Amino acid sequence: MTGSPAKAGIVVAMGLVLLVGQGCSMKWLQSDGETGAGAGSGGSGGKLSGFSKNPSEERLGKGGDIASLSSSGMSARQRAELTKEEKAAIEAGLKDVFFGYDQWALTDSGMEALNHDAQWLKDHPGAVMKVEGHCDERGTADYNIVLGEKRAKTARGYLIESGVAPKQVAIVSYGKARPFCSDPAEPCYQQNRRGHVLLSVKK
Repeated sequence: MTGSPAKAGIVVAMGLVLLVGQGCSMKWLQSDGETGAGAGSGGSGGKLSGFSKNPSEERLGKGGDIASLSSSGMSARQRAELTKEEKAAIEAGLKDVFFGYDQWALTDSGMEALNHDAQWLKDHPGAVMKVEGHCDERGTADYNIVLGEKRAKTARGYLIESGVAPKQVAIVSYGKARPFCSDPAEPCYQQNRRGHVLLSVKK
């Protein structure tokens, strides 16, 4: 009888260690985006220069693929919702934004796409657009989660500056966890470096 409570205690302790470890990682991911306040505005030309040189951030990459946590374990209902939101974005004619390698600064074509999206959102104040930040497969999972977040934030910031209500634009980063194309070649990488838009319209 004395063995089983001890065993249960070990299991509970291990579970807590796992939860705390994941919680810390996620906290780091959520708070980091604020440090690059001038992200798309040119400060460092939209590069994550020096980011990967920080050993504490690189160490996170060895603790497990955080990005895969967000993409695995989706229920069939969540997948159906996602498909519905993608379909709504396509039907509305909304456009994705594409980025250069290791960049989160907007290109001219990116601004053109967002101008189009902004006009649609202003015409439909009940709609909410979600911008997903995506990256190509190069670099660590943690590096790409932050890069994807910076891309999504840049797109959101541009939309808000264009007159879209802040409550109409949500963001999420998947880093390199949900590629659109899986060939290890530049044409494919270009497709994966994007701010992918989804749309939720209130009936």
